[in-house]
Amino acid sequence: MARPPRPERKHELLEEILDHLLGSTLADLTFRSIADGLGISSYVLVYHFGNREELVTEIIRGIMRRYEPLETGAPRGASREEFLDWARRAFELCLDHRGRHLQRLEFEASVQDVVAERPRRLGVEEHEHWRSFLAQWLQSCGVPAGQACSLARLYIATVMGLLYDFVLTGDREAALDSFGLFADAVMARLDAVAQHAGP
Repeated sequence: MARPPRPERKHELLEEILDHLLGSTLADLTFRSIADGLGISSYVLVYHFGNREELVTEIIRGIMRRYEPLETGAPRGASREEFLDWARRAFELCLDHRGRHLQRLEFEASVQDVVAERPRRLGVEEHEHWRSFLAQWLQSCGVPAGQACSLARLYIATVMGLLYDFVLTGDREAALDSFGLFADAVMARLDAVAQHAGP
C-alpha cells in the first residue's frame, strides 16, 4: 500500500536544498547533484518539483521567504527612531553565514535573469516591493512623493550594495558600521525635510 503524500515534505526538502546550496551555485544545480548531496533519489525531486526550472524557481522563492518575518514585524506607523531600529535589526538578520550565502544565491539568480530568455523576475518584484514599502513610509513622515521614491531607491540600493560587500568580504562589523553611517544620513535627510516643511 502506497504511503499517503505529506505536503510538508516539499517544504522540508526545500530547506534541505537551501542548506546544500550554501556551498554551491544555481548554475551547477542538477537534480542528480541535489539528490546525491541529500542522499535521496532524484525521483523524489521530480515528484515534488517537476523539472529543473520549477525547482530553481522554488529555490529562489524559498530564499526570498526569509524576508517575510521582516515585513510582518515592520512598524508601518512607526516614528523615525522606531523604524531605524527595525531597519537595523532587519539588516543584521542577513549578516550570518547562512544569510551571506542565501544572498549570494539571490544575486546569482537576479543577474541570470538579465539575460534569460524567460526571466523569472522574482528579484525585480522583490526589489520593487521593498522600494514601494519604504516610499510609503517616507511619505507618511512628510516626504513629498517624488523625493520619497528617490530616497527609497537610494536606501534599497545602498542596503543591497552593503549586502554585496558582505557577500564578497564576509566582514560583518564593517557592514554594520557602514549601515550605521548611512542610517544617520537618512535620518539627517528626514530632519531637513521636516524643517523645510515647517510646523
